[in-house]
Amino acid sequence: MNLKPLQFGSVKIEWPVVLAPMAGYTDAAMRTLCLEKGAGAVYTELTSAEGIRRDSQNTFAVLATGSSEHPIAGHIFGRDPQAMAEAAKYVEQTGQFDWIDLNCGCPVKKVVSRGAGAALLKELPQMAKIIEAVKAAVSLPVSVKTRIGFNHETAGHLEIADVVEQSGADMIAVHARLAKNFHGGDPDFETLGEMKQQLKIPVIGNGGVLSPEDAEKMVAVSGVDGVMIGRGAIGNPWIFEAIKQGLLEAGDTDAVPPASSRLAEKREMMAEHLNRLVQLNELKQKNLKCPAKHPPEESACIQFRTHIPYYVKGLRGKKQLLMKLASLKTAAEILTEMDLLVEANR
Repeated sequence: MNLKPLQFGSVKIEWPVVLAPMAGYTDAAMRTLCLEKGAGAVYTELTSAEGIRRDSQNTFAVLATGSSEHPIAGHIFGRDPQAMAEAAKYVEQTGQFDWIDLNCGCPVKKVVSRGAGAALLKELPQMAKIIEAVKAAVSLPVSVKTRIGFNHETAGHLEIADVVEQSGADMIAVHARLAKNFHGGDPDFETLGEMKQQLKIPVIGNGGVLSPEDAEKMVAVSGVDGVMIGRGAIGNPWIFEAIKQGLLEAGDTDAVPPASSRLAEKREMMAEHLNRLVQLNELKQKNLKCPAKHPPEESACIQFRTHIPYYVKGLRGKKQLLMKLASLKTAAEILTEMDLLVEANR
């Protein structure tokens, strides 16, 4: 695949195949695993600018990073330019981040209903004000994550591209679907390519990349400078090195080692992921002003429930494990069930 190191401002991504920001998934535990498995860069989860402004401990916890997490973007959302500028300043002042990323594409109702995320695709002048305010407030590079449009009745993809670039963004990542379609239907790589042709700033493509073949198709059709992977990396951090090294057979969307070691590798990755979640929750709970609802290990197990279905995808007998998830409150219990599943699939 013809990808070169991607440079914007002071940021250089040597291998521009990156992990997308995903609320409820891309915390430090998942990000570090993906970096170790070949991701060229990572983003924090969706972080509320108003939460930062109001000194919310829960919001600050979303921004927790490890020293090894680079390159990394602080990914923020909001509608008010001043709030976004203040949040960007805070993110920069932590000294933990390589650049600031502005969400202008999240289609989730609770974000859109606030006039943020994908709602900004219906109000491009407001999007422009946000980008300009953040650029003026920080010295770090600023990027925008967006979509090819909100729906067919609102601003077109080339107009969106023009507003982002003219407002001063240093890079843009574009999900190649309309916001109204969420993750449904095929991504439109041709439209993504039209945006790439118009823009002078680097373009990272997003949407529908579940395998190396998908990544190759995106780059071949659109000519983007990099690839962003979201759902394809959940329960599958191997996808980054698979894309880089071409380890997959055509049509195999499960980017893991050869079949002989696949089950053991999955089990060990789950154990490591869960262990990192426990450590992350221990750190978060040390800084809480009020007692947490659950102890760190149980909190980690609850969070890990969203990852488990992806790790066990395609395994015989997985339904029994998934039905037990609500009752599994320790790492040992989860791994015991996984051992049983591994044994049943040998």
